Amino acid sequence: MRTILLALLMTLTLVACGTKDDTMEQPVPDSVPATQEATAPAQDSDGKPASTHTLNDVVPEGPVGTLQLTNGTTVELTELIKLGNYYLYISGKLNGRSSTVISLTRFRDLQRWEAFIFKDKNTFTITTKQGKELVFMDARLYLGNGSSDTYSFYTVNDRFDKVQIDVKKSDVATITLK
Repeated sequence: MRTILLALLMTLTLVACGTKDDTMEQPVPDSVPATQEATAPAQDSDGKPASTHTLNDVVPEGPVGTLQLTNGTTVELTELIKLGNYYLYISGKLNGRSSTVISLTRFRDLQRWEAFIFKDKNTFTITTKQGKELVFMDARLYLGNGSSDTYSFYTVNDRFDKVQIDVKKSDVATITLK
């Protein structure tokens, strides 16, 4: 009797697990005030909208951060350059343990971080405004472009014109966000 009950229980478990929906749920967007415009939804390879949810990306006026080079030079960053839909893309070992990928599409998510502190071009620490540290080792950070050797930003030159700068990753000591 126990054997039959155990066999029926295992069969029921297998059937329940086999019918489980493995599709990923779409995130629920934050409410968007009617006075703000929403961005157009992304499209997948078939040309259909990838998601019916739209996200509003509000970037504050003024400088977004500062860049400190290893030689002591400080550059004020007026705008970040997006990589397609993303402000940045990180892949690497978070705290030396698990392989992690972070790609942020909204500026306000990026504002939760305070600074990037670079040990070398593949090892860096992200400090949050809550005082936490995210240490990435064997990591790749793409910021402003898809290059493995440089980061790109917008800044203002001596004549107050917005210009793009490319900085070698090995020359960057910290990037501080506002």
